[in-house]
Amino acid sequence: MSEYKKIHGIHIQALASDPSNLGSGQVWYNTTSNQLKITAVSTGGSWATGGNMGTARYDLTGAGTQTAGLGFGGYAPSLSNATEEYDGSAWTGGGNLGTARRNFAGCGTQTAGLGFGGYTASTAGTNITEHYNGSAWTSGGNMGTGRYRLAGAGTDTAGLAFGGYTPSAEYLNATEHYDGSAWTSGGNMGTARYNLAGAGTQTAGLAFGGSPTTNATEHYDGSAWTAGGNLGTGRQHLGGAGTQTAGLAFGGESSGTTATEHYDGSAWTSGGNLGTAKYYMGSAGTLSAGLSFGGGFMGSNATEEYAGPGITTQICSSS
Repeated sequence: MSEYKKIHGIHIQALASDPSNLGSGQVWYNTTSNQLKITAVSTGGSWATGGNMGTARYDLTGAGTQTAGLGFGGYAPSLSNATEEYDGSAWTGGGNLGTARRNFAGCGTQTAGLGFGGYTASTAGTNITEHYNGSAWTSGGNMGTGRYRLAGAGTDTAGLAFGGYTPSAEYLNATEHYDGSAWTSGGNMGTARYNLAGAGTQTAGLAFGGSPTTNATEHYDGSAWTAGGNLGTGRQHLGGAGTQTAGLAFGGESSGTTATEHYDGSAWTSGGNLGTAKYYMGSAGTLSAGLSFGGGFMGSNATEEYAGPGITTQICSSS
């Protein structure tokens, strides 16, 4: 049996934890998990089951990453103010929202999250904004236009809100920017819609899908929206994550779909299907490490993790 050193001229590294800067073909032995691991380049993608949420719900909002995710609000079986934090394997309870709500938008990270808009017990289209610091929510500046079924992107100090619905105006194309304390108007979307998904940043945003059921995609540059490549499957109530040039779209309705698509800045291509057809879900993460949680018509606590195109880690053997 050939030895690795004789073939490659180096020994396999023994490390207490996986390295952070991974390259294709890298091999190491994790002494903590007692696993031999190797990296490979993936051009497709696949979903795997993650840890269940503590509170089953739908119409919730998400932020953060696959290993530091944030899920908050929703409906289960009434309006919820519950917040949960994900560490890549399990959910734990966080601080409650000040205002229970559903159909709202979020962005940021697990320790610097932002929630805005939504449907509350008293308002169909609130302008309320809240900040999360990793343990508690506090009030932020009110949006200029109260709305629900909107999308968001960016961070808690450079947020982006777009689209949505109000009983009086119905479909909205309005965009607003958040600076950490106040909202100001931005450029209008080309296609007014609600129940859409968003990704990216305040100066490089991405909007896709929505109601009336559409496959339209738009790019935002900080002041104006321009048309991008159409989704392969037009849908609403879908999940979204990633950036303007590395976007992820998954699930959605009308009847629920498992379809996943990748965006490269100009065109969408098919990815790996969700394990369970889902809509009204929370979403977070990136194209290569996405997160879907909750959702469905009656509420779910299920979580799925996406390993998209890029460098992935494979376990060669365990002891």
